[in-house]
Amino acid sequence: MPAVDHLALPLSQPGAGPRESVETCRALRVLLISHTCQSRTEGQPKAVLLARIPDLRLKLLTPDRWLHYGQWRGAETPASDVGLDLEVSKVRWPWVGPAQFYLHWYPRLNQILRAFRPDVIDLWEEPWGLVSAHACWLRNRLLPKAAIVSETEQNIDKTLPFPFERFRSYSLRNADYAVGRNAEAVRILRSKGYHGPAEVVPNAVDTELFRPMDRRACRCELGLSGFVVGYVGRLVEEKGLMDLLDALKLCLPQVNLLLVGSGPLQGELERRSAGLGLGTRVKFLGGRRLDELPAVMNALDLLALPSRTTPRWKEQFGRVIIEAHACGVAVIGSNSGAIPEVIGQAGRIVPEQDPAALARAIDELAADPSIVRQLGRMGREQVEKHYTWERVAGRMAAIYRRARRYAAGEACSRDAGEGNP
Repeated sequence: MPAVDHLALPLSQPGAGPRESVETCRALRVLLISHTCQSRTEGQPKAVLLARIPDLRLKLLTPDRWLHYGQWRGAETPASDVGLDLEVSKVRWPWVGPAQFYLHWYPRLNQILRAFRPDVIDLWEEPWGLVSAHACWLRNRLLPKAAIVSETEQNIDKTLPFPFERFRSYSLRNADYAVGRNAEAVRILRSKGYHGPAEVVPNAVDTELFRPMDRRACRCELGLSGFVVGYVGRLVEEKGLMDLLDALKLCLPQVNLLLVGSGPLQGELERRSAGLGLGTRVKFLGGRRLDELPAVMNALDLLALPSRTTPRWKEQFGRVIIEAHACGVAVIGSNSGAIPEVIGQAGRIVPEQDPAALARAIDELAADPSIVRQLGRMGREQVEKHYTWERVAGRMAAIYRRARRYAAGEACSRDAGEGNP
């Protein structure tokens, strides 16, 4: 099977060849399995747009309960007029100690596959999860001609403990198409033995919610002044927030810092700020609802994401980057993981754990507002080109069609069924 590079495709392609035309004459049945789609804002927007594509019939399967950053939550019901075929189903083992959520699976998946009979099964779950291996196992026995699309965000090359490495090997061996959230994730798939077609499809942002607003009014509402650098997210060590405070100490005196979010590092950050004598230059805003974040973003001159890579983690995407860009706000970030890939040309990249370099880059931008505005405009342009829900849904729809065609060449080898994972 051919490998496919990062490729942007619209919802439909003018001038498609005869084979493409024949392929789109009937509705392609797609089963999307995703815990992320519990949320109206995190996953459902993509599913809703996919369901509106005329030649797709989408069914969404999501768990009835999920432990999300320490809090159990249920699936949110989409608006009644979106036309989404959503099945909220009971999951077993949604959280198992050190294994976290990677052992969850759907007892009713057998019945769902028999009733819906999908042409494509999109596993918006990591390939080493039991849910992925179980879906592949059932596909081989019930619907050997159905295509498997396996999605991943993992961008660290590591050997997983038993049984997860075995699950990953089995899932990738049975996948007909792979999707990485970043370029490193695709390279990891290759290193783990996946040889089929793959491409990068990023996260997305709601560009009607996150948009440029009246910056003066937003700053006034929050009582901000000077050149405002902001961070939005969890207050945890790996986000490099200690480096950000150390950098602020080195910055021009008109540079101020707004920290938006909560987390276990807050007390230590407050003590560090006091110890550095930063005083009123640092403001802790606490957590904010998603619908409140656009006004916060628009109050910033610059968003900072100085993440630190650890042996177990590095930045896999950085959704906050595209949220800031959608608001026309420039971003400065470290070179951890996918941050440079997502910032693109609309910001600055500095080495990890280098407060002096971070301070120099901030001061350079603080001294030239015209560059900051230009970078913000470029960020919005990048979002409109690559990171809207419409763009991402169109990319996935094209992948489903290609995966179905690729799977047709592999199905004969699955007719007799494949061994257990």
